[in-house]
Amino acid sequence: MSNFIAVMALPMLACLLLVLILPSLGQHVLARGVIFVDLALAQIAALGQSVAFLLGAESHDPSTYYWSFAFTLLGAALFSFLWDRDHSVLQEAFIGIAFAFATATTLLLLANSPHGAEHVQGTLSGEALGWVNWKDIVIMGVFYALVGAFLFKKHKTLMLCSADPKEAQRRGLSLKLWDFFFYTAFGLVVTSAVRVAGVLAVFSFLIVPIVCANLLGHKQNRLAWAWGIGLVVSVLGSVLSYMKDWPMGATIVCIFGLAVILVSSMTRMKNAD
Repeated sequence: MSNFIAVMALPMLACLLLVLILPSLGQHVLARGVIFVDLALAQIAALGQSVAFLLGAESHDPSTYYWSFAFTLLGAALFSFLWDRDHSVLQEAFIGIAFAFATATTLLLLANSPHGAEHVQGTLSGEALGWVNWKDIVIMGVFYALVGAFLFKKHKTLMLCSADPKEAQRRGLSLKLWDFFFYTAFGLVVTSAVRVAGVLAVFSFLIVPIVCANLLGHKQNRLAWAWGIGLVVSVLGSVLSYMKDWPMGATIVCIFGLAVILVSSMTRMKNAD
């Protein structure tokens, strides 16, 4: 037990930070109907990380974060000002194009790098989650506290822009400006999260807990239920990863997938009665 705590304490603390912040953003993503925007922004962040890697930066080098956030900020600007929110199909198409472009560019940049394949695999699966250090925890904690404070203070405005954009416009709010604020805050979280947890785990932490809470019908305490679900999955993933010597990020993503299947099945059985 003591050995488990010594090895897994920091990775589990990183998961706790992800659980606290990502479902809070996920409820806005669901309300906006842009489910895969996280994948796109996360992959754009990974592209910036890959550029830093090619320039010789180590995984924990500050320049890796600067490059990653610069690319994510560019993605936030593109998503805020270049698409029309009135056409949801075009939004999803734009997100898919951005994801495909960022992924293909990453593969091309690293095609001739001796360790390019390992780097790409790490950005997807989140292998670094098992090797997180106190510096990563502090950086995540500071950024997530700032974003959390922003989400709390501007919750009503952001939710109005997410759930009822026409009413927000009627009240004189600039949707594109508030979209930019939201995606910039999103980018701050995603940039640090991708470095630690990988693209797939970040997407899972963002979407799965809040989706499960919705399926369970807990509208009043939806975020609290999402936090609870994310915490349980994180603990199970940590234990299995330690016991089986599996990559922690990939293990957590698989358990999140099983959680959706379980909750969906429970919901169908309940509705059938």
